[in-house]
Order: sequence, then structure tokens, then C-alpha cells
Amino acid sequence: MSRLLRTALRLPRASFPPASVLSRRVYSSSVVRRSAANATPPSNNVPPTSSDAAPTASSIASAASNATAEPSVSHEVATGSNEPASSLSNQSSTLEAGEQHEGKTPESNAGTVEYQDNKYTITRKDGGLIIQEGRKKPIEILDIVLRDSCKCSTCVDPHSKQRNFRTSDISSDIISENPTIEHGKLHITWKNDLRGAPAGSTHESTYDLHQLRHPILTPVEMESAGKNRWRAYWDNSRMQHWQHWITFDQFINNDISFAWSMRTLAELGLIFIKDIPDSREMVEKIATRMGPIRDTFYGRTWDVRSVPQATNVAYTDQFLGFHMDLMYMNDPPGYQLLHCLKNSCEGGESLFVDTFRVAYDMKQDDHTNYSRLLHHHIPYHYNHPDHFYTNTWPVFETQTFDDSVREGTNFSKSRLVHVNYSPPFQAPRKVRSPVPRKFREKNEALAKFASLLEDERYMFELKLNPGECVVFENRRVAHARRGFKTSTGERWLAGAYVDEDAMLSEFKTSSNKYPNLWRLKRKGLNSKHVKLLKGVGKPDELP
Repeated sequence: MSRLLRTALRLPRASFPPASVLSRRVYSSSVVRRSAANATPPSNNVPPTSSDAAPTASSIASAASNATAEPSVSHEVATGSNEPASSLSNQSSTLEAGEQHEGKTPESNAGTVEYQDNKYTITRKDGGLIIQEGRKKPIEILDIVLRDSCKCSTCVDPHSKQRNFRTSDISSDIISENPTIEHGKLHITWKNDLRGAPAGSTHESTYDLHQLRHPILTPVEMESAGKNRWRAYWDNSRMQHWQHWITFDQFINNDISFAWSMRTLAELGLIFIKDIPDSREMVEKIATRMGPIRDTFYGRTWDVRSVPQATNVAYTDQFLGFHMDLMYMNDPPGYQLLHCLKNSCEGGESLFVDTFRVAYDMKQDDHTNYSRLLHHHIPYHYNHPDHFYTNTWPVFETQTFDDSVREGTNFSKSRLVHVNYSPPFQAPRKVRSPVPRKFREKNEALAKFASLLEDERYMFELKLNPGECVVFENRRVAHARRGFKTSTGERWLAGAYVDEDAMLSEFKTSSNKYPNLWRLKRKGLNSKHVKLLKGVGKPDELP
């Protein structure tokens, strides 16, 4: 060791790079060129700085250890040159910045770099790949999951769009090889592909990196047209200004007007259609414009009119409080239509409340009671000789999102997706009651929610005229009806349901067709976006 020290100390200072350079591990030629350019030898007239001073024994040992243990180290050390580091710039001039690595570079913690260019780095770790694109969040995906995502014509039928293999067909020891990226496309060759495949057979897959990040819905699509989309909450004053009316002819025959109405329905959960022909069949025509009709034991369509010995409170002339339909089913209808055919009697006004707005205000002003309703499960039932249904729902139903869904959006970790509330169809509770104190607290929270629903600040009221139809989101907009007098006239509405899945499909396909329209958000009362969404502007004015 002493001989090694004496030999090292006799070397010219300029020929020995700083210890920090000696111990640096280089995996990109751009680092090589940068370190070479910066390592200018000190002038004879300037005393050496501490970094240029003769290296210590520990730094020499560290450099020697790195040079022998690491196959890819600083070019200065690997060459063993006695020339100044700056003179090596010519030797590294053929190595362009960001050039793809030849071979694989092992790293103990970060994995093995298998591909790198000036934009992307692909690292193998823990049976999968980590794809880094600039400062974006890395894509981390297991080989099995990546193979399962292949959409080539061999794996997915190009016509039916159905898969031709099962996830369980993928071999547990499958390995991705030779990853490369060209024009935003990841190319992979698979080794040990599907179970039962001929020995030595391989498969090649190509993936769009954007689709790997967002395999189902992009953040924009999720926020505008998905189940957890952005909503514009409303109260009575806002709905007085925002209410959306569209003629029957526009709704059926004008695609851009129909798209506007769907965008509004996705945002507000409530739209109105007018100038409907006087026919009982029109409610079905309106419903099927949006999606398949939900058939229930009430039928494909049904009538709301006063009848003797009614099996449903809706078929009476009594006041009908705020509620949502079919809460006793496993999958309550997503959207409801009510087409007014006759309404000449006194009373019978329709009432609507945005329960999401009420829930939002409770969360801001009375978070304790809001939290209680998240955990307050209420049983519902429909118990008649010919039909029996029962189910239990929390008042406020939320959904939690993972990071892949929330990336690039303004979603909070947990988001309200449904409100479930239907007092007329509540079922008796089991004898095994919950803790008395907790139940009383939840009941007080429910009473607070019920009182807010009936607050005139939130309640939007109107009397439907013949030839008008209301469409509303069943598990967001609670509806009610004032009592009416059949002695002074007649009230007759035809109704239908459309499932939430069908409407989400319509929202998504509409957003594909008119993406600029679906990027608009209803903010403020007089903004350009609001005017466009109300149909005041022209389609060519869309941003």
C-alpha cells in the first residue's frame, strides 16, 4: 500500500481527475462528455483547489474498487490515461448524448437498465419493467400484466374486439426481452410466452405508452364523461339560470344539440325536453335515443296517474316527498324520464333537489354529520304478493381511486358517486339493533339531511305542461311532487328508466365525437362556456 501511495503521489496533478470524478458511475455518454468538458487542468499560476489536490489513500482504494467491480464506469478511469480529462473529449465525441445503451447495466437498487435514449429509460426490476419518460410519473408494470395487455391481431380479434387468450394462459416465468421505444410505441419480444406454446416460440407486442398509462379512460375522459366525472352542483338560484331546455326535434334529429343536452345531463343531472308530440309512445322514443330502456316489473314504460287502491304512493294524489326510485334493487336505475301527457288539475308541481350539492355543503359546514351518513346503511324493500325486493345502501356512497386513475386530474382520494335515499320504501330494521348512541347520532345526521332537502334554497320547482319531459339522474337528483286535486282536472305522466351503464356509454361516445364540447365546464352564471352549453353560441365557437 505504501508503494502504491508513493507512486500515486509522484503522478502529475493535472493527469489525475478529482476523486469525485473517479467514484462517479456513468451510464450515459452525455455524462461522460460533460465530466470531460468540466475537468479542465489547473493553470500553473493558480494554486490547486481542494478537489484538485492529491488523492488520499481512501479515494484511490475507492477508485480501484469501482474500476474492478463496475463494468461501466467513468471513461477517464476505464482508459487508465495519464492525460488530462479534458483531452478525452475527442475520444468520446462519437458517443452522442442519450444514445441507446449497448448491453445491460446492472444497478443494485434501481434494477437493470435495458434501454435508454434521449427521452425514455426502461429498467428491469422485480419481474417487470419501469418506463421513465422525462419527468412524468414512471410506468411500472409486471411482465405478466404487460403481456396480458397485448392487443395485436393475434391476441384480440380486430372485428369482434374479443380476446383470443386467457390471463391464466400466460406462463408464470414469461420474460420481456429487447424493449425499444419508437415514436411513443413500446416494442417487446416475449420469451416463455403462453402455456402450451411450442418450445422456443416467441411473440412480439407493440404498446402505445399513452394507453399503458390510461388503459380504459384518459383523465380528460374520466373527468368529463366517466362515472366519477366532474359535476356542476346547483341549488334553486343556479338552476333557475342553468335549466336546459331542448326541443323534441333537436333532441331526436340534431346530433350537436343532442350532444349538448348529454353534456348538460352529465354535469347537472337534470334536463328538460319540450314540444313533444301528443303520444304515449314518445317517452320510449326519447329514452331509446339515449340508450336501451331498463325493463322492470313496472314494465318497459309505466304511467303515473291517480288510481284507487294504488300499489305505489306515486299512483295517488297525495304529496310525495323527496325520494329516489327502486332503492330496493341491487342495481337501481341510473336515469329516469317523466313525460307529461296531461296536467290540468290544481297542484301536482314537480320538485327537484341536487343531493350532491346538499352533501357538499354538509361536508364543508357539518363534516361530522356528513361522515355519519357515509356509514349509515339504510334497508329498503318492496314487499307485495307478486314481487319482493330488498337491499341496503349507505346514504352517501363514495368511491376511492388509485393513483393511476387520479394522475393528472383534480380528483380527491374519495369521491361521491351516489346518494341513496327513499323514505317511502324503507324496510324494518333487524331486532339486533346497533349501539344506541351511534344510531341516534346517525339518525340526527339523517334528519339534518332531510331538512336541507326541503330547504327552499336547494329546491327547484316547476309544473310540467303537456308535451314536456324531464330527464334526471336517479341517484343524484331527488324528486318529489306536491299533492293535486283530481276533482279539478287530470294528471298523467308516462315514465321510463335508462341504466347508468348505458348513459355512461353515451357520454363516452359523445365525448369522442365532440371532444371540445365535453372539455367545457359550467362555471359561473354568465361565462362563455355556460352560454355555449345552453345553446346560445354556435358550434363553430367551441374552443
